[in-house]
Amino acid sequence: MHPLLLGAADLVLGAECPGCGQPATTLCRACAPALRPHARLVTAGALPDDVRAVAAAENEGVLRATLLAWKEHGRFGLLRPLGLLLAASVCELVGDESSVTLVPVPSSRRSRRARGADVVAELAASAARRLRVLGMDADVRPALTHARAVADQSRLDVSSRAANLRGAMRRRGRPPSSRAVVVDDILTTGATAAEAVRVLVADGLRPAGVAVVAATPLRPLRSR
Repeated sequence: MHPLLLGAADLVLGAECPGCGQPATTLCRACAPALRPHARLVTAGALPDDVRAVAAAENEGVLRATLLAWKEHGRFGLLRPLGLLLAASVCELVGDESSVTLVPVPSSRRSRRARGADVVAELAASAARRLRVLGMDADVRPALTHARAVADQSRLDVSSRAANLRGAMRRRGRPPSSRAVVVDDILTTGATAAEAVRVLVADGLRPAGVAVVAATPLRPLRSR
C-alpha cells in the first residue's frame, strides 16, 4: 500500500506510537531515537561458533514494542525504520562487500495466514532497498522453505528449539549467486538461523553470516 494511504488508514484506526502510546502513525519524535542502529556482533547458543551474527540493537523497550506492533498487530507502516535497522546489521556483517543477497528465514504457512504476509521477506526487501540507496548491489532471494511443520517455539528452551528446527527447512529454487546473508527479525537462541545456515552449507554455499534487527542474547552483546 502507498505510504500516504497507510498513514491515512492508521489515523482513521486510531494508531499510536508503539513505544509510548501517543497518537502517531509510526513512532513519535520522543521514541524514534530508540531505534537508532548500533550494529554489533552477538552470540546465541544454537549458532555454530564459526557463524557470525550481527544485530542492530537488543530486543527490549521501544524496539521490542515496535517489532511486536509490526509483526503481530499489522502495523506495516513500521516496516521502514525496521528495514533500516536490518540494513545496518547487514553492512556491519559484510563490511566493504559491494554485492549481497539477503536470504530471509521462511515464515510458516500458519504464520503467513495469521499475519497476512511473509513479514520477514518484506523486512528483507525493505533492507535491500536501503542498501541499494547506499550503493550496494543488494537483492532478496527467498531460497529457503519449510520441509515439515514445526511446533510453536515460544515456550521451548534452547535444546528443544534446536531439536524442533533440525531438518525443518530445505532449499527452494536457485541458490543465491552473490555473497549470501541469512536475515531474520529477532535472534534468540539462534536455532532458526542455524537451521537456515545448515541448509545453505549443505548445498555448498558458505553464507557470510546472519543479520537481524534485534537480539535477545543468551550471552552479552560484544563489540566487534
